[in-house]
Order: sequence, then C-alpha cells, then structure tokens
Amino acid sequence: MRALRRELTAKERDSASDEICAAVLDRPDVREAIEKHRPFSVYLASPDEIDLTPLIEALWAADVTVAVPCWNAEEKVYVLGAYDNTTTLVEGRCHILEPAEVNPVAEQDIGVWIVPGLAFTRGGGRIGYGGGWYDRMLRKSSPESLKLGVAHSFQFVDVIPSELHDQSLTAVVSA
Repeated sequence: MRALRRELTAKERDSASDEICAAVLDRPDVREAIEKHRPFSVYLASPDEIDLTPLIEALWAADVTVAVPCWNAEEKVYVLGAYDNTTTLVEGRCHILEPAEVNPVAEQDIGVWIVPGLAFTRGGGRIGYGGGWYDRMLRKSSPESLKLGVAHSFQFVDVIPSELHDQSLTAVVSA
C-alpha cells in the first residue's frame, strides 16, 4: 500500500484529497456534528497521505475545535492537541507536523475522528502503521463518536487480520 500511494502524482493525490474531504463534509452525520460544534480529531498528512487541509479549513470556518495527534515524549504516547490557524507547527515524531505548544483535548470529547491507515475493509477494519497509536486513542473515545477512515479506492482489501486491541471504524470515505 505504501508503494501504491508513492506512485500517485501530486496532482492525483491533491484531487483525491479534495474529493475525500468534500465527501466527508457531505455526510449527514458530519454536518450534524459541525452544526453542534463537536470537536474533530484529524491528522496532519505526511506527503503520501490524504491531505485534510480542505476539511480542516472548513471546520475552522465553522468555528469547530480541531485536534491533532502530538507526541508526548515523557510518557511515550500520542495525545491530542488543539490546532487552529494561529498554531505554530514543528516537526514531531516520524517527521509529522504537530503543534509546538500542546493545548490538550480529551479523547472522550471528540465527536468525529478522521483516521489515516494503510489498508481498510468496507466494514471499518483498519491496518495502520504498526504502532497501535490510534487504537489506544480510539479506545478512550466516546462510544457515540463517529470514527471515519479516509482512503484511496485501492486501499480497500477484503480481509484484515484483527487483534483484540484493534478498534473498528464507523465507515471509510474514499475517492
């Protein structure tokens, strides 16, 4: 999956990102969460991932709290930190951008999670990058929260091996 993502041109990646962000924003459950100002957890994309910038900007315009994963080196875990258009970003763990100063957001307060991954099933199964970071954060989330994966159509597979700690997603949005 990593190799397939790397094969995409910048134009293909940008087009897919725009389509996926529009599809996420078009979901009735997402629109309802925005109307109720429920906080969103998103990720800041690496060069090969789906870029959520259009979604993030729409959330900011709607005055919705946006949180992103931030590495806590002391505890060796990811935590969620508030992210807005005034946030200074620095390169964090694994070369992923994150806020320079972390203003924590509790996992149980998140209304909508937007989750990256390498492969997905149509039923909400997910293979991430091997650290289990999202599984740990999602385990702390509210059972009512919406958990959406975002993927290119080629990232769907029929079966994903599952372990007890794996957290299922509500749905996967693709282009």
